[in-house]
Amino acid sequence: MKRLYATLFFSMFLTGAVVAQEEVYSSSGKPLNRTQKNVKDDRLIDPSRIIVGGWGLFGIGSGVTNLGITPILGYRITDEFSAGIGFGYQYLRIKDYFSVITNPDPLVEERRSLNAHFYSPSVWTRYVIWNNIFAHAEYEHNISSYKEHTNDFTKFPPPPMTINKTVSVPCLLLGGGLRQPIGERSSFVFMALYDVLQNVNSPYRNTIAIRVGFNHGF
Repeated sequence: MKRLYATLFFSMFLTGAVVAQEEVYSSSGKPLNRTQKNVKDDRLIDPSRIIVGGWGLFGIGSGVTNLGITPILGYRITDEFSAGIGFGYQYLRIKDYFSVITNPDPLVEERRSLNAHFYSPSVWTRYVIWNNIFAHAEYEHNISSYKEHTNDFTKFPPPPMTINKTVSVPCLLLGGGLRQPIGERSSFVFMALYDVLQNVNSPYRNTIAIRVGFNHGF
């Protein structure tokens, strides 16, 4: 009989220990009746779903230099749907862009270059349609700053003058892309986007924006 009581006591002790391991307690000491696994699932942000990366821009042509970079930060809300923000910087130089009159009689003109800086904060969303094919939508607000070289035609002869210019342009880019996985959570990304607003000062006016970059987490 003593052996039976000892066996029952030992069994109850093990059962209580298992239950204690399964229960999670609040700061007040009350059990929440959740497993540790469930507590991890309740985290507001899952680090494995964070997306970081971006893309770069590099172009040199006949009298044109175009350099830029856009880092991004995002989050995979579901396995298919992601959203995030970005901030781009672009430098554009076009040789002999402005024509300035340096002598009206006889007429002598001088060609001067455009040197522009673009700052582009943005918000974006993506949806994976099938396998590695996704749709992309992005609102980008471009702020350009440059010096305009012209003449002061209120005077005669019109002297050359320089005007500081700042232009703010909204762009709504729609399109899609492909991702090429290069690891468990990293991929190269290729996108083709079109600005549907087509503002007269849009840097994407009458063009398709091609982006190639790297993303970790997507």
